Amino acid sequence: MKRIFIFRYVGRIIGAALLLSLLIPSAATALVGDSNGPFGLDGSIRLIGVWFRNYNFTPYFQNQDTDEYLQGILRLTAAGRPTDRWNYEVHLVSALDYRSTGGEISTAGFGANGGAKTRYRAWDTTYEYIDEKYTSGTAWLDRFNVQLHFDAFDLTLGRQAITFGKAYFWNPLDVYLPFDPAQFDRDYKPGVDAVRLDIPLGDFSGLTFTYVMGREVYFGQYVVSEPSMDTSWYGSSVLARYYTNFHDWDIALQGGKIYGGYQLGFGLVGEVATIQVRAEAAQFWARDSRQLPWPFSKDLYESQFTGVIGLGRRFESSLDLEFEFLYNDGGEDNDLAIGLIRQQAGAVLHVGRYLAGFTASYEFTPLIVGRMAAIHSFSDSSTQLQPSVTWSLGDNTDLLLAATVNLGDRPTIDPLRGVQIHSEFGNYPDYLFAELKFYF
Repeated sequence: MKRIFIFRYVGRIIGAALLLSLLIPSAATALVGDSNGPFGLDGSIRLIGVWFRNYNFTPYFQNQDTDEYLQGILRLTAAGRPTDRWNYEVHLVSALDYRSTGGEISTAGFGANGGAKTRYRAWDTTYEYIDEKYTSGTAWLDRFNVQLHFDAFDLTLGRQAITFGKAYFWNPLDVYLPFDPAQFDRDYKPGVDAVRLDIPLGDFSGLTFTYVMGREVYFGQYVVSEPSMDTSWYGSSVLARYYTNFHDWDIALQGGKIYGGYQLGFGLVGEVATIQVRAEAAQFWARDSRQLPWPFSKDLYESQFTGVIGLGRRFESSLDLEFEFLYNDGGEDNDLAIGLIRQQAGAVLHVGRYLAGFTASYEFTPLIVGRMAAIHSFSDSSTQLQPSVTWSLGDNTDLLLAATVNLGDRPTIDPLRGVQIHSEFGNYPDYLFAELKFYF
C-alpha cells in the first residue's frame, strides 16, 4: 500500500507539471536578479523515475521481478559578478529518494547522489534530513567558488566543476569526477574542492595548474569519516596542464599527482577532411594502494595505461555519428570479478580491457531529438544499448525518456566459489528511465 500511494502521488505531480508546462510555455527567466550582475538566483527541478527489470538471480534481486527508484532534485544556483575583477557561484542541491527495495540502488547515470562519499572533496557538506528504509532526503553544496580575474591570470577558489578532455564515452584526462558513460543527464557536473590557476599564453594556448583537496574513499565511504573537513595526500591532486593549437589541431599535455598515484597524459582533437578525430591517452602509476577485499590478494589500484581514439561526423541533416574505441589496461579479461570490484570502487573505467562505443543522434524536429548509443565489450562479448528521446516542451521544460538494455552472459552460483561473473553488461538488469526537467 505504501508503494502504491507513493507512485500515485509522484505520478500526479509529474502529470500536473507536464500539463502546466504545455499550457503555460513561458521563456526561462531568472528567479531573482541577474547572474551577469551583482546577484542572480536561478534553479531547476528534476523528477526522475527508473524502473528496473530484474533477471532471475536471487543473490542480487531477492526474487523480485522489478524494482523502482524515484528521485526529486531541487537545485538552486546563486551567481553574480559584482565587478569585472571577480565573480562567484553557489549551487545548493536537495534530493529526495524513494527505493522500492529499501536498500541501496546504484544511481550512477540517473541523477544526483550527494549522499554518497565522493573523491576530491575535503569538506563534507551533506545534511541528511530523512533516513528511512524506503526514503531518504539529502542536501549538500555542489559548488561554491570565487573566481578572481587579473591581467595575467585567473584564479578560482572553492568547489568548482573542472573538465579536461573532449571524448564522449571515456576521458582518460578528465580525472575530476567525470560523467559515467551510461549517464543520460549531463547538465551539471559535480564540483571538486580546488584551487585553479589559468594562465593564457595566446588566443588558443595556455597553462592550467590545479590543486584539488580530497580524502581517501574506500567503497563509498571516507576512510577518515569523523571530521566534517579532512584531506590526505593520497586523495588529493596537484596537476599541470598545457594546451595549444597547432595547424588547427587542439593539443593538450598534462601530468602530476592524482587520486591514488601519478598520471601523465596527452590529448589531440582535429579534423581529417570532414571527419573529427579525437585521441586521449594516459599512463597511471599507482602508489600505496589498499588491497582488494578478501579472498582476492591483488591491490585495488595498479599501474595502468588507458587510451581512447574517436571519430565523429555531423551531417547537414542534423544526423550526428560518433565512434570511440577504449583500451582499458586496468580491466580484466580472465577474472571478471576482480575487474567488477575495481570498477565499483572507481579504480578502473570498465571491467574488461577492450571496448567500443557508438552513438547516433538525429533531430526529428527542432524540439525532439532521438539518440541511440551502444557500448560493446570485446573482452566478454557483452553489450549495453541506450536509446533515448529528448522532447523540449517549452523554453524552460524538457522531458527525457530513455532505456538501458544489457546483453551478455548472466552470473551464476558456484557451490564452492560463490557468485561467478561471466560478462560485464550481462551482470546488470535492464531499466527504463524518465526525467522531467524545469528551469527557472
